[in-house]
Amino acid sequence: MAILTKSSVLQGIKEIRKVTIETLKGEIYLKPLSSAEVNEVLNIEAQGYGKFKASNTNRVSQAQGEMDLAKMQKASAEAHYEAIHKSINNEKNSDEWTIEDLKQLPQNAIDEIYEKVMDISGANVTEADVKQFREN
Repeated sequence: MAILTKSSVLQGIKEIRKVTIETLKGEIYLKPLSSAEVNEVLNIEAQGYGKFKASNTNRVSQAQGEMDLAKMQKASAEAHYEAIHKSINNEKNSDEWTIEDLKQLPQNAIDEIYEKVMDISGANVTEADVKQFREN
């Protein structure tokens, strides 16, 4: 197995990939997000989760929460747009995309592009991950 250097590891995050977007019937270049960028996107989404309290008394857990579904949807959409914006604006795409440009795309295209961004960034949870979590 090869010994990795700092520059070779960091180069991987700059590796722009040509990705097929079925809903748009074409390909686009996307760059993987860094761990800091993924965390930023996840923090945007988490702002919509609401407030939750949990307690554990005598080995009995209780939880209460308040959720605002409109706020959750808005935060999720903002997170998707931010992730795509960070990924799609790279040196291989000649056009600069704004978040307003992205908002003009159909929802199914946003969902597919977001999923591809998170996949190439190593940030998507797979069925295997869920199965392994349940087993542990």
